[in-house]
Amino acid sequence: MPTISQLPSIALVTPSDEIPVNQAGATHSVSVGTLLASMQPAVISESGMLLGRVSLGPGGPESIAVGIGLLLNDGTLAASGLDHATYPLQTDLLPADQVVLNSAGDPKLLSLSLLRGLFSAGANIAISSSGTISANVAGEASSGQGGIYSITSLAPVTTIAASDLVAISQGGTDHTISYGNLLDGLTIDMAQPAVAATDTDALWVAQGSNTMLRQTFAAVWSWLTAKLPSYRLPVVEVTHDTTLDATIHNGRILVCSQPVTLSPVLLNLGDGFFCDVINLSSASVTFGAGIIASSGSSSLPAGQAAALRAINYSGGSAVFALVAGSGAGANPPALPGQVTGLDTGGPTTSSIMLTWSAPGSGGAVSSYAVQYRVSGGSAWTTFASGLSITSETVTGLATGTSYDFQVYAMNSAGAGQPSAVASASTASALGAVTSVTWNMVPSGSYTHGAGSIGMNVHVNPANVPVQFGFSTSSITPPTSWTIATYVNTDLWGAYVSTPATAGTWYAWVEGTDGSRPTVYPVAFTVT
Repeated sequence: MPTISQLPSIALVTPSDEIPVNQAGATHSVSVGTLLASMQPAVISESGMLLGRVSLGPGGPESIAVGIGLLLNDGTLAASGLDHATYPLQTDLLPADQVVLNSAGDPKLLSLSLLRGLFSAGANIAISSSGTISANVAGEASSGQGGIYSITSLAPVTTIAASDLVAISQGGTDHTISYGNLLDGLTIDMAQPAVAATDTDALWVAQGSNTMLRQTFAAVWSWLTAKLPSYRLPVVEVTHDTTLDATIHNGRILVCSQPVTLSPVLLNLGDGFFCDVINLSSASVTFGAGIIASSGSSSLPAGQAAALRAINYSGGSAVFALVAGSGAGANPPALPGQVTGLDTGGPTTSSIMLTWSAPGSGGAVSSYAVQYRVSGGSAWTTFASGLSITSETVTGLATGTSYDFQVYAMNSAGAGQPSAVASASTASALGAVTSVTWNMVPSGSYTHGAGSIGMNVHVNPANVPVQFGFSTSSITPPTSWTIATYVNTDLWGAYVSTPATAGTWYAWVEGTDGSRPTVYPVAFTVT
């Protein structure tokens, strides 16, 4: 009889296949399908899953959810504590209430009354048995956690503001009030105005301590008069050209140890300004425009002194210098009048040319002085003095900067009133003009001194500014120029005043830095 291993093998088993079985001692056959129908199939599930029957009737195992608040982990079913959202709401806390806490990894219950033991009251603080925290006032113990409240235990302050708080008791209840409200907000500007001062009027003073005491005006005046004999005028040494200033020089003795120029700005001095000037240098001290000297000279010789007084009167404003030992003289000369017609022209990157006309009134002019300042400034700088002609080119200026200019005439009586201020700007350092092409030029005949004549040119480079002028020569450039205005693209133009003198004239143009002077070859006529 063959053994099992000797039987032929098959690759596939079907439910109708038969196998031998022993039943009650006899050998029978049974199909594979019949044999397996009575057996429980294998149950395979993922780790951590709980199985059971959820549905009614026969069937296999089904997954069972553990629900909110439970957690199945490695075969252990435990409470997760995540079901608190379903708990009823507690609106009041009582000392007997309990809470769940984690103690070294174990859940435990804690009585709320034990939480009170975690806190203690500090100085001037009390905690009641019910947990109320409050400030501990005088006469009330702090439940054994602090001493009696004392204001002397607080940190002191050295100043007080209107918003600072002051403690008060109102109707048996403690409150605070701001310092400003405590004083009813009264400030000095809210006080009633006083009548004319008298000797009996009083002031608050601190005398030997910070305690406020009362002092009368009469007592203060007695103190001042006792101090006046010991008062000495302050002395200020002057070593460079100086513009007088009331905050520095008023009521002072000015000792000039160098031959400087003193210039007044009446707006800064004010009516009643005074000072004494002593010239201890080796040469004369010069009085700037606006100072009238009793000596008739615009300078103070070495070793001389003068008393200066600023005054405003019906004739205007002036600073009068009373030179020691000098008088008005028998026939003192009159001051020169005001210089007129101050005009600017020919700006370069560092210079501007000035022209002006002699005064039409006042005494004879012996010389002129030119001053300048950056536009908007207050202090003037003297560029030149002692000029005998009515033109001057101011040099050493900053590039692309606006300046103010004024000129005043001088004679032995002093300096006349400065001219009206004229302003002009130096040229910007944008490079030189390389070429110009005339576009609109003078034509026809013009009446001398009447109106202006329009001109424009195309400029290369297009952003370099130019200036226009008139000359009676096609070879010699003009002596005065008018700055052009940018029109568009590379076009620059200007209206230039018609010449005041009849004759034949030529139009000129050049860069504001004097580059590429160009004459239009056809002359025009001024009648």
